[in-house]
Amino acid sequence: MMRITSENLDQTVKLNKEIKEEIERLITVVETRYKKIRILSPEKQALQILKEHYLIQVPIPDENWGGAIRELPNGKKVFVINTAQPRVYQYFIYWHEVYHLIKGIEENSSHLISTEFDLSERKADYFASQMLLGHDVIEYFYQVGHHLPFVERIMHCIDTFKAPYKAILIQLYESAGEYKNEELRQQIKKNFDIRISQQEFEKMFRKLALDVSLVQPSNIIDLGALETKIKEKRAENEEVEMYKEHEEFLNQFRRTLEGLNHV
Repeated sequence: MMRITSENLDQTVKLNKEIKEEIERLITVVETRYKKIRILSPEKQALQILKEHYLIQVPIPDENWGGAIRELPNGKKVFVINTAQPRVYQYFIYWHEVYHLIKGIEENSSHLISTEFDLSERKADYFASQMLLGHDVIEYFYQVGHHLPFVERIMHCIDTFKAPYKAILIQLYESAGEYKNEELRQQIKKNFDIRISQQEFEKMFRKLALDVSLVQPSNIIDLGALETKIKEKRAENEEVEMYKEHEEFLNQFRRTLEGLNHV
């Protein structure tokens, strides 16, 4: 896996330009075919689309594990979101998942999703960033708090667009290039690789009177349609041992997660 850093940022933006038309066409498909209910919050819209399928939301104590897609024997796909990640990362992965839902996974029936962006998955990441950000970020960046340090202005962008730190910077860098704003591009590169801890994110959000819950994990446990389906099959076929085992496993899985969540 290759992580996006200040050193390969230009390579990433170049790739974004190459896939831009394809992603724009896919966004049109989402707008016309998949938005059955018009929801104004982009992250809630993605969640609504995923909930029509097998979506599982569980807290996994691994900061580098954003989620996964698994294929069941019947061909149905299960989408897993790690709710131990800050909400803005979860929202980004919602749309990343929607991309794979629509396009299908061509090479593998299952894969893992990292919260550090993988260049081999740039199409899914770029799609997710465009669904949350678009090209309005640079205008907002210049409107908000000129007196504030660069990173604090980015915190305002995170709060408004509900997107992760690096996703904001990548979009800003792309727009700065279009406007030939070399000063902004250098600022972005200077701050791209800095490590901001969970505590630092929360401290800055509180200082700036922003929604601190966006940079905190939700720790939601929701087994969704998969749990409902297993319970239905168990009720319909009480004598079938396989369904009993599935239900017992799921119940134990939930208890384990709830135990981890209260440690």
